[in-house]
Amino acid sequence: MVKRDGTEVLRGTASVGEPSAPTALEARLGELKPLADPVILRDVKLGQTSKRQTVRMAFDQNMGDLYPFSLRQKLAVITENSPYYGTSENPWGRAIIPMEMLSVLFQYRSKDEPLPTKGPAVGLFADQEIRLVKGPLFVDQEYEVEREVVALSGSRRTESAWAKTRVFDKGGALVATMLLNMATMKDSYAPYQDEYRQLYGRAAG
Repeated sequence: MVKRDGTEVLRGTASVGEPSAPTALEARLGELKPLADPVILRDVKLGQTSKRQTVRMAFDQNMGDLYPFSLRQKLAVITENSPYYGTSENPWGRAIIPMEMLSVLFQYRSKDEPLPTKGPAVGLFADQEIRLVKGPLFVDQEYEVEREVVALSGSRRTESAWAKTRVFDKGGALVATMLLNMATMKDSYAPYQDEYRQLYGRAAG
């Protein structure tokens, strides 16, 4: 996606089956600027993995403070609705969760075991890739999720933790994954400059 003047706003890829080339985020991971002199993420470690958590999405379920709407409310306003989402009229005989609601499900209990980041600070979901490994995911079915920090990166304005979420069905089979870049704005963390000086003996560049 680009603006009228040609400035790139975002980039992504979509595929069915195994991609024949690196996805947009796979390519981006290989180009990341390493996180140097962390402050907000100084206690977050590469390879850090959460315990498995059970998650479920029912039609009228509250999915947390960040998502002040239910699946049923979302389906009432979704741009491209489908009977597959709200009924059993599909090849699986069960309502399936729309792709755009999967990240809501996957992040539902993330605050139960948060990363040891410094705050309060403003965070953004800057990059995201979701893969369905074994068919769609279903409404009102239990899944287990675990998260692993697979990369740490930085820019002039942000510190980023990249988490790989793996989703398993009740039989333990991997059904989906999500790669998520959680970027935190340095300037939004009030003591950033003071803590940087304490840690590194100089002002932040």
